[in-house]
Amino acid sequence: MVLPEIGEAGQEKLKNAKILIVGAGGLGTVVATYLAVMGIGKLSIVDFDEIAETNLHRQFHYTPNDIGQKKVTVLAQKLRAQNNNIKVNASTEKITKDNIAILMENFSIVCDCTDNISARVLLDKHCDAEKIPLVHGAVSDWQGYVTLFHYKNKFRYSDLIEVEALLRAQTCQDNGISSPICGIIGSIMANETIKIILNTNSTLEGKLLYIDGLKNVFKTFNLKKSM
Repeated sequence: MVLPEIGEAGQEKLKNAKILIVGAGGLGTVVATYLAVMGIGKLSIVDFDEIAETNLHRQFHYTPNDIGQKKVTVLAQKLRAQNNNIKVNASTEKITKDNIAILMENFSIVCDCTDNISARVLLDKHCDAEKIPLVHGAVSDWQGYVTLFHYKNKFRYSDLIEVEALLRAQTCQDNGISSPICGIIGSIMANETIKIILNTNSTLEGKLLYIDGLKNVFKTFNLKKSM
């Protein structure tokens, strides 16, 4: 509350916020952790996947003893222990066109921490229809990017396709991943989410921040609305 941009009034906004995080992997664990310690009043995390040994290097809340358990169940338990003043819900469902409306009901912001195109498209369409800001991030090998959709200027995921084709972002299974890249991108996603709650202007509005951790390159691309 010492931060002038937050203060007591801002902390109250964080307390009253309701955030949906889709994905409890390398990005989701980072986003959820920072939002929890910042005092977001209600977090709901959706992920159907189970913890595997290959997840442990980048999904820091999970241990070898957790292998085989649902990611979202373990993550929710860790977050409740970290901040018992907030509400954390866990859903092991896979988001589909049939259940997305129910899973996203009553949330003010969605954080897209998924790693597949179909889920991203589905989230984008529903956030567009319901006018819900979507904080979107992706990682691959040493690279990652962050942007905002359906916020003040109403950019959409389809406006990113041309840039994404240049980046050729793939899944972690395809390309591997450097653990700190998840931390960097996830931290920026959490920071953007907090700024939206506080109604603070974002320099990512209409832009995409791209990071190459191997070369220490930070670039900003302008998004162009598709016809």
